[in-house]
Amino acid sequence: MSTLHINQIQQKITDLFSKDLDVSQFDRDPEKEDKIFTQYLAAYAVYSTNECSIKEATDSVVDWWDDNWIDAIFYSQQSKIMTIVQSKWRKNWNWEPDSASIAKFSQWIKDLFDLNFERFNVKIKNKSHIIESAIKEFWVRYELILIDTCTANWLAIHSQRIIDDLLQEMNNIWDEYSEKSVRFSRLNQSKIYTSLASSARNDPINLEIWLSQWGIVNEPYKAYYGMISWKELADWWLNYNTRLFEKNIRQVLWQTDVNDEIEITLDENPNLFWYFNNWITIIADKIEKTALWWGSKDFWSFKLTNIAIVNWAQTVSTIGKFSVNNTEKLLDNVKVSIRIIQLSDTPENFWKDVTKTNNRQNKIENKDFVSQDPEQIRIKTELQLDWIEYNIMRSESNISSNESIELNEATISLACASWKTSLVVQAKWWIGKYYENLEKGIYKELFNISTSWRYVLNCVKTIRCIETVLKSEIEKLWKYSGRDYGLLVHGNRIIELLVIIKLWLVSNLRKINYELNESSINDSTLIVIKDLKNYLESNFAENILGTLFKNSTKCTTIVDNLKSI
Repeated sequence: MSTLHINQIQQKITDLFSKDLDVSQFDRDPEKEDKIFTQYLAAYAVYSTNECSIKEATDSVVDWWDDNWIDAIFYSQQSKIMTIVQSKWRKNWNWEPDSASIAKFSQWIKDLFDLNFERFNVKIKNKSHIIESAIKEFWVRYELILIDTCTANWLAIHSQRIIDDLLQEMNNIWDEYSEKSVRFSRLNQSKIYTSLASSARNDPINLEIWLSQWGIVNEPYKAYYGMISWKELADWWLNYNTRLFEKNIRQVLWQTDVNDEIEITLDENPNLFWYFNNWITIIADKIEKTALWWGSKDFWSFKLTNIAIVNWAQTVSTIGKFSVNNTEKLLDNVKVSIRIIQLSDTPENFWKDVTKTNNRQNKIENKDFVSQDPEQIRIKTELQLDWIEYNIMRSESNISSNESIELNEATISLACASWKTSLVVQAKWWIGKYYENLEKGIYKELFNISTSWRYVLNCVKTIRCIETVLKSEIEKLWKYSGRDYGLLVHGNRIIELLVIIKLWLVSNLRKINYELNESSINDSTLIVIKDLKNYLESNFAENILGTLFKNSTKCTTIVDNLKSI
């Protein structure tokens, strides 16, 4: 890499972001150029790693006085990924990020997760509701990005150690599972240049593919459908990678349960792949049927001009990666359904409509199968007799009220009433894990033949009463940030567990004649909050609260020490 490449990067990011990013505050700054391009780099880090517009990328920039080494923050509700960026522009490429700046970035990440917004500038404070919402939400993942014009591929050993320690602390949550919620990426000069060069390429992807059991649709627009081998898809991925999805609204995401299920099918049931997966949709400027496979009238070659895959990027990328990591496997019997739409005779923006509609279908979640569980159906029916609506099927109208209970609320309440810290932490960290297997495990610990409708209702009412006290205590705070606020927000489930333990409510909650003692619950909740605060100050003062209360081992220690006080 050279000064020439620095200049090319500078021109490209200027073209991308100068119209939408206001940098007038630097007009009289002697370091004007470095600060402007630091902001452009921050915007590019967001733009190149998320499904967002240029305007959304520029709006994510928070670089300003008291930004505390955080230069951009972007949250994607769709992918549930929060991107946090530190950027650094230097015209002189022969340098590297120093450990002091990395240490400060690490510390301010901790402050951000502890909701200490008073320590940040107004731009970050204006995003506080988005940040807090993301941190509270189930199964959000975080991408920490350092982007700079340094040529070194790796951070210096002391800087890398700081990052490793941060990731160790942030990911030390649910001990039984290796899935990490926070990861770190470094975009140095070489990666920035390669990324910009790749995105600047406009040469089309032309393919020749073999379709079996194919068919044709002539009206209103020409399209072909059939099956291709998994090997062809894998070759596409190896040759073109994410360029295949440039017209898709969704690029390749983090490893998800969808990827896992695809890999399991490829590994254990390859002959069932066609039955378990949907169509892949390709758009092409032109489709030509070119040749017949010798000895088979049902196997034809098709030449495709300027193609793009507009859905199921996860399927294609997973197949491609699986082929690289499993070169010894012979999966000739894996067939993939595919349809190809010819755009030459379609309206101008028809391809956009195809892309949108093929990505709008709502994902089927494990939680959706709960509505078929006989125990849930029984509880729902019994609650209805008491004029309580129990919403076990996902719907936009599902709102908890005095006359209704939502499935997640019931799950959290039963977990808190279980006396098992591990179940409470699971409900706090990733409630979706409860619904992965409805036949055994943690789901059956909560929902089984002994789980009566009355027990569910009593647990929910009790947790609601405790939450009312927590809400009241939050409203008394003079600022909605800092460790006092974080204790009430992040520690809510552990507080609820401790209140139930201290009041010996577990057996009473199962009684038909259980009566909610609001005064007793109020007093006990305030005592638990005080005891928990003092204990954390003495034993976990340096821990990030947002991570601490998702760590099963540490929470077990906390509960074991406080339940007898």
